[in-house]
Amino acid sequence: MPEQFVEAFVDKLILLEQNTGVKIHYRLMPPTIVPFYDTISIQDAAKRIAHFIGLNNLTFIVTIAKQADKVGGNIDLSTSGNEVFIEIDNQTMQFPDAISATLCHEVCHKWLQYHGIASPIEIENEILTDITTVFLGLGKIMLNGSKVMNVRHEAIQNGTRTITETISTGYLKQDQLAFVYRLVCAMRNIPSSEYIQDLNADAIHAVRACDSAFQHYYDSRFHRLDTTQESVVELHKRIIAIQHDMAELNKHIAYVHKALCEFVNRFNKEGHGKLNSLRQKALLMTEEDQPDPVMRFLRSIKKEFELDRMNHELDSVKRDSIEYCQHAKAIGRYLYRKSKIFPLPSSEMFNMVICPRDGTKLRLPENSGDLIAICPVCKYNFAYNTTIISFPEPPAPPSPRNLTWIERIRQFFQKERTD
Repeated sequence: MPEQFVEAFVDKLILLEQNTGVKIHYRLMPPTIVPFYDTISIQDAAKRIAHFIGLNNLTFIVTIAKQADKVGGNIDLSTSGNEVFIEIDNQTMQFPDAISATLCHEVCHKWLQYHGIASPIEIENEILTDITTVFLGLGKIMLNGSKVMNVRHEAIQNGTRTITETISTGYLKQDQLAFVYRLVCAMRNIPSSEYIQDLNADAIHAVRACDSAFQHYYDSRFHRLDTTQESVVELHKRIIAIQHDMAELNKHIAYVHKALCEFVNRFNKEGHGKLNSLRQKALLMTEEDQPDPVMRFLRSIKKEFELDRMNHELDSVKRDSIEYCQHAKAIGRYLYRKSKIFPLPSSEMFNMVICPRDGTKLRLPENSGDLIAICPVCKYNFAYNTTIISFPEPPAPPSPRNLTWIERIRQFFQKERTD
């Protein structure tokens, strides 16, 4: 049984306990096995069930009638008198345990109506009714009748043949019904010797399977007043532990921010300042007007020296830019490969640009390609493009079959040295 049903079943038991818990006894009705010969014997069983759950003032009149497919019985809840009419499907007559379970279900429909408890959704109301049967102490009858097998022998020309028929009753599967049964017994401190007694083999197997899979829900600690307090203390400890984990994360993010982001942002700002300064110097060189041809010749040589120094400065900025970009790409590639956790690159990440000189935000066209952006405040011109970044996988190393014989020999000796 998927655990998502557990909370829904507990909610229904809470509903029943809140509305009627003070009126309910903690006894379990034994599943008396009697043959049902006619409607009188079935009515007598319905009377005993009704008496057990406190509906002594009602008379249940049971008839046998064909029901819709997969419907074991039906009850008429429209009458307001003391007589209540129930129909049992004629195919159920060969399965006494199934008849008993069907009667429990139908009589409990009346019990829920009597106490004004219902769900507006039909299937939910049927599930609530099955849970109510267990809540009222009819769990053994329901478990024994939830899945019933009938084996009979039929005479044929050359001997006999065995015919096996099975029938299922109720809206909960047997394992779900067993879970509710064990939960009700646990919440009422009913010992195992009592709740196992009189169950058939299939029902005992279902109960034992629930014990194995859902034992933590039947723990006696839930009866103690301090159980929730203990759980809350443990939860608080986990919160503190996770806060420590997140603090460690914050320290690493702070380091990455200081060591990479702030450092590279400072480099970008200073680098653009240097580029702008070099551009201005270069423009001034072209504006000098030297009429003396000899002086112009000498000054041009002097300017070449200056331009050479400026190119060396540019080389330094370019080297640093490429190196820092490689580190940023390595981090970006890692995040890209973890796309189930981190977002993939998208257009909106790159069309908002910050001026590297004064920090003004600019919105540029998406996927623009190369362009020259102009800051509207400081008028700084800088190259940019808003194309989405990508992280192509590096080429795979060549397989040994594609290597030349010289390369194979080189790899062999390299491996010998490392070994």
